[in-house]
Amino acid sequence: MNMSDKYTIEEMEHDKGDEAELDRLEDNQTGESERNGSSSEMKRKNPLPWFIALGVIALIGIISIVMIAFKRSGGDAVKAETQSKTESPEKGDAKSNEVRLSPEVLSAAGITTETVTQRPAIALVTVAGSVEVNPQQTQQVTSLVNGRVEQVFASIGDRVSAGQIVATLMSTEVAESYGKWREAVTKLELAQNNLNRVKSAENKSAINQAKARLDEADATLKRTKRLIELGAGAGKDLISADTNYKTAKSEYDFQRTIPLNKEIQEAESALKSAQVDSLHQRQSLQALGVTVTSPNADVRNVASVPLRSPVSGIVTARMVSGGAGVQAGVSLFTISNISTVWVIANVPENQMPLLRVGTPAQVRVTAFGDGVIQGRVSYIDPQLNEETRTGRVRIEVENASERLKAGMFVEVGFQAGTGNATGDELVVPSTAVHRLGERTIVFIPVDNEAGVFEVREIEIGSAVEGYHRVTGGLKLGEKVVTKGSFTLKTQMQKGELGEE
Repeated sequence: MNMSDKYTIEEMEHDKGDEAELDRLEDNQTGESERNGSSSEMKRKNPLPWFIALGVIALIGIISIVMIAFKRSGGDAVKAETQSKTESPEKGDAKSNEVRLSPEVLSAAGITTETVTQRPAIALVTVAGSVEVNPQQTQQVTSLVNGRVEQVFASIGDRVSAGQIVATLMSTEVAESYGKWREAVTKLELAQNNLNRVKSAENKSAINQAKARLDEADATLKRTKRLIELGAGAGKDLISADTNYKTAKSEYDFQRTIPLNKEIQEAESALKSAQVDSLHQRQSLQALGVTVTSPNADVRNVASVPLRSPVSGIVTARMVSGGAGVQAGVSLFTISNISTVWVIANVPENQMPLLRVGTPAQVRVTAFGDGVIQGRVSYIDPQLNEETRTGRVRIEVENASERLKAGMFVEVGFQAGTGNATGDELVVPSTAVHRLGERTIVFIPVDNEAGVFEVREIEIGSAVEGYHRVTGGLKLGEKVVTKGSFTLKTQMQKGELGEE
């Protein structure tokens, strides 16, 4: 029963009540006339009350009829309006589910499409992990000598370049080594001077005597040859003179080529020893990181040892301050290059067999929102943690923007193959997928209608190598817009703003 019928019944019951009240009034009037013994003229009824009652009843009836008619016409109007409102959104949805481009815009957008394809199903293994500094890109700055810190030029967080000086030390050890080198250089100079002195003051008597005998023998030989030519000499005299000349020549040559004496040999030996010692002391200084070119340099300048950064990166630790004494080999700074970092994922034992070196991985950081960092497994620890029964899996990821910080907690998803048992899955290019509020949509060209594209809401899974898994909304072989899809999205949003 609707509201109009209910209201009509109430009006009819109200009319019956009015008629009963009029009958009661008549009976009262009749009884009163009989009791008073009125005359026959007085027993006649007065017509005025009847006329009033009939007028009231007629008025009530007319009002009831009008109200019933109004209720019915109002209900039909409400139904018509409700039906109109119900139909109008459907028409609006139909319009909003399509995007139309003019021929000029369509040509400029360069629309291209790709087909929904399928591939072997891939399981997504999601585990927790953390970011660690790449040890291969981390270096310690240590001193090679004992000393006292003079100045510190770098603090935690500073960016330094390879070879940049981060601190200086004053080292007595370097000063002592420099002193030894100067002593070796002095000995070398003395040895050289001594050798020169010995050679210049050598005993030349033997050579002089040999030279005199050679000159005498030469003169005798020439005179004998002349006499023979004149016929005044004998042949045996020529032979004897020639023999004496050769003997003198041989002795003279011998005196010139043999070591002069023991003193020269000792001087040369001392010179060579001084050269070796000087070279050794200089190499010792170079091994301590000190480069010297002159033995006459200021010892304070030489004893001031610079500490240089071995790599380019950020100072992540500083363990020294000015004036502190340091020991050789003790770490003073830690320099880390975080352009690449390690993400260590803790994978449960039962999921370890699904992973291999090279398995694609997606790293998500809560602080970055929906952003995903792509990487691949570079190492799988052969040992499990006996307490947690998990294995460490390493993913090396690029961090050129340095957003990832050591110690961050992340979520790691591995795209692991599950074998033939899981069958195939539909995939669509990631460039075709768009987020619109809480909806995920793609654009599908409408057959035989150029420039018309259907807006299709779909359900997707994870992305692997530029493709998203499709879990609902698309079928194998359907075409989706890839290049130019942003133009369609912009056009659709413009249309929605226009409707609003």
